[in-house]
Amino acid sequence: MDLKKLAFSLTLSASLFAGCGDDSGSTTSTTTSTSTTTSTTTAEDFGTCSPGAPVLYRINALSIPTPAQANNGDTVGHNVDGRGDVCGVPDYAGGVDNSLIDLAAALPSLAPDDPIDLQAEIDNALNCAPDATDCTRLDLVVSVASGTNCVTVSVLDGAGADAETLAGPFVGSLDGSGNMRGVVPNLSLAIPDATDNGTVDISLSVSNVIITGTASASALTNVVIGGALIKSDFEQTIRDLLPQLGGDITFEDIGPILANLYDGQVSGGACEALSVGLTASAVVVAAP
Repeated sequence: MDLKKLAFSLTLSASLFAGCGDDSGSTTSTTTSTSTTTSTTTAEDFGTCSPGAPVLYRINALSIPTPAQANNGDTVGHNVDGRGDVCGVPDYAGGVDNSLIDLAAALPSLAPDDPIDLQAEIDNALNCAPDATDCTRLDLVVSVASGTNCVTVSVLDGAGADAETLAGPFVGSLDGSGNMRGVVPNLSLAIPDATDNGTVDISLSVSNVIITGTASASALTNVVIGGALIKSDFEQTIRDLLPQLGGDITFEDIGPILANLYDGQVSGGACEALSVGLTASAVVVAAP
């Protein structure tokens, strides 16, 4: 393990056990609306594209990488801010920014008997059948229209004609092997979380999003999504969400963990962005 990352992990563990409290917040909405962007060194411009008809791909796997995968050198995200270590939080190998790895790994320890397991909730929602009544489906569809050395991409909530656009459309690059890369200001995600009182959506607005992957006639593979969650909106989402989840976890339990994970600077230089990295794959949507 990288020595800087090891030292940081020990600091995070200390804050986890020092930050437990008994007070709880109480608000109702769980939706964020991000208005602040993270600071980057360069902006990517992919120009314009004159694509053909789009191909729809339904995401069948969406994963939060684990610390073990990161330490093994697996691809776990992107260099979202285009910089090295900032805000006292070390990057992963290759300058990759992904504090979500550390957050997801720390959360279950807050309540071992009823852990917050973000990956399990994502898996349950992706595997939920369209006609199921005992779960809520997460139906993420990526629309890819290819042109000459370019693509136009959108992320949709479902494959129907009235599907809500969650990101895009945006233009990206495309090489002869189907490898594509694009950037988009925002990606809206709502992860269904099954509770004793029904399903609650964990609504996240990811900013400064980088999406890469390999497109073929049948699938999207090697998909990597990177971006950032802005502190004010993300923390408000957590404060609103915790009372609906039930259990004994309060924001005062989670706050000390978050304080050590903001690894991106927003406009003005404040360390108020938490980097996110996800990996995914998708299969082509069959024609109706």
